Amino acid sequence: MALSIRDAELFGVTETTATLCFRVEDDAGAVDAPVEVRLDGATHERSEGPAATRVVRLEGLEPGRGYALELRGPGGLRAEPDRYLPAAFETRPAPAAGLAAEFATLNDLHFGEPRVGGTLLENGDYGPEAPGFPAVHADETGTPYWSFMNDDAVAEINATGVDATFVKGDIADRGRPEQFAAAADCFAKLDAPHHAFLGNHDHYALEEGVEVDGYALLGQPRAPRRVDLGGWCLLLLETAVPGEHHGELCAERLAWLESALERTRDEGVPTLVLAHHQPVPPRYRDRYPNTIGIDPGDSLRLFACLGRHPQVRGVLLGHTHRNVVRSDAMASHVPFIEVNCTKDYPGGWAHYRLFEDGHFRQEVRRTASPRALAHSSRCRHLFRGLYRDFALGPLDARSFVSGPLQA
Repeated sequence: MALSIRDAELFGVTETTATLCFRVEDDAGAVDAPVEVRLDGATHERSEGPAATRVVRLEGLEPGRGYALELRGPGGLRAEPDRYLPAAFETRPAPAAGLAAEFATLNDLHFGEPRVGGTLLENGDYGPEAPGFPAVHADETGTPYWSFMNDDAVAEINATGVDATFVKGDIADRGRPEQFAAAADCFAKLDAPHHAFLGNHDHYALEEGVEVDGYALLGQPRAPRRVDLGGWCLLLLETAVPGEHHGELCAERLAWLESALERTRDEGVPTLVLAHHQPVPPRYRDRYPNTIGIDPGDSLRLFACLGRHPQVRGVLLGHTHRNVVRSDAMASHVPFIEVNCTKDYPGGWAHYRLFEDGHFRQEVRRTASPRALAHSSRCRHLFRGLYRDFALGPLDARSFVSGPLQA
């Protein structure tokens, strides 16, 4: 049977590592055939299996250097380069300053979600299944996918030894008490302190006439609030409107942010803002998923606020289930960074390193347990095969290096 290397992706790059995802198939499905990962024509790593999606992390690379990349298997098998698997890549430059702290983020965990997929409704909800629009159901496996996707991401975060974890909303799929209870049990497994705030899904019990205090059930202080970490400041900003899909920044929320930023500016502290919803310039307001982002008028006020504060190094977001880095002229020094969801494709979390010169580095990590990879790989081609392009995003959005703090 003819072999092929399928769904190969250069998933992440740091100054010393590169992470690849792929599987080998014959006519009957995935096989455990060996694959050589070659850099500059020499074998750097040999993958012996399994017969499933694989994640191979290349270690010991040189910072700021270009590498030719090949995947080769038995009998001349070769992965053809494409937009997901480039023929060459460059590692990130070495940091010039010391490491101040590390943290992880999770977002869009959707504890209790019954399924992912089907058609996509105008408001972003899942519609009925149809040809080309299948769904993956939580009851298809002994453990629901939302349970093991989140548990296994937490286990990987613990293995990195980060100083904290931040959870950026959409924790409980319908905002029900039992869903928050499952989330609290999962978060209790984190070795480092965690800080969570709510998204739009966390309030959906209101549609059933039930008011649920997700913060209390998670044992978390309400947002907005400030967290200090390694000489940096992280501001957790509330954007959810109970019962609504989109986000808003009312006058009270913006006033809190302005006051908090004035303080970090006076302190000379590099600052990150964390929120659930993404800001939306008015010119993009009618394009999904911007139709479910922050109200465009509120977004303009947010851009103006951030533009007055050069100590803001970035805004870390969830909600859209995709990897994207955007900017706006009103706050041109600030990257707005959206990260894929934890619960389906590509299924993972983000690792951040904060440095003493005021720059930071992000690496999105794909949860690599066998059951997580099996689920996320099933979800890759949902929505008539368009989900991969939408969710994965460009390499530079997954492996992001900010500029140094400007005075």
